[in-house]
Amino acid sequence: MNISRLLTATLAAAFTLPALADIPASRVPAPVKEQVQKQYPNAGAIEWDFDNDEDVYEAEFHLNGLEYEVKLYPDGTVSLVKADISLQHLPAPVTAAIARDFPGYALRRARQITVRGVLKYRVDCRSESPAVRKVELYYSPDGKLLSQKTDD
Repeated sequence: MNISRLLTATLAAAFTLPALADIPASRVPAPVKEQVQKQYPNAGAIEWDFDNDEDVYEAEFHLNGLEYEVKLYPDGTVSLVKADISLQHLPAPVTAAIARDFPGYALRRARQITVRGVLKYRVDCRSESPAVRKVELYYSPDGKLLSQKTDD
């Protein structure tokens, strides 16, 4: 292989590497680990990643059978928390709004998302009609639709 092909292949690999890179716990700053341990003392095994694009550490773990994803800045400040929740734990205004605005859609999965202290819910739904459509719905706790993404 000549030098130009080798260089092209190396550059292509560098630009296709994922933004998230698994890292060992030993490379995670102490304030980051301490914050996760403080907030989630009963978390299961933690998988650590570093997001080069956002310059944040990411902790993924299971707690009480539910999946969590926590993003933190190097000083331990929490940037984002995503947590699976059971459909029964969605706030009543959210489930009422979905029933009203998306009749014929079955709720499949729910996540509670907190970004810089602001809480919202993501609910994945699927239509029960012959033209099966998936919808990601984002709601505020009071049942206001914030956004939606349709996947036919």
